[in-house]
Amino acid sequence: MPSLPPDLILKPSVNAIGITARTAEEWPPSPRPRPHAEALTHARAWTSEHGHLCPPIKTIHDGFPLGEWLNRQRELAKKRSSPSPTQQALATIDPWWNPPWPILWQRAYHHAHTHPRHPAARRWLHNQQRGWLLLHPGQQHLLTTASLVNI
Repeated sequence: MPSLPPDLILKPSVNAIGITARTAEEWPPSPRPRPHAEALTHARAWTSEHGHLCPPIKTIHDGFPLGEWLNRQRELAKKRSSPSPTQQALATIDPWWNPPWPILWQRAYHHAHTHPRHPAARRWLHNQQRGWLLLHPGQQHLLTTASLVNI
């Protein structure tokens, strides 16, 4: 079947489907809460339970895919020149929710902070001491204020 040139394709107008300037203003608000508000509620709850906002990506918190949502927020933050209101709210919950270093380092830090005597955590902390000068100042700050490293 031959296709029509773009200028001949009929497109319905907004008026044709019943939307006018007056009815557009009367559109009822969505009964569903904003997804970011729900996500921030889960982020606050996770942080109060765990002390940080760095859950594994597969984390489901009370039925909400918190790990995936946070991962998406980190990806969006990389693309933006200034933080969105949601990202500002996340920084209020946990200033290190989106660190300038790899998130895997952050997860290892939280594991070491929670289980400093675990063999894997001890090895990781030893490696952090050996590469101290290569660490970001924020990483150094986290390690020293948590008393995980004595430098």
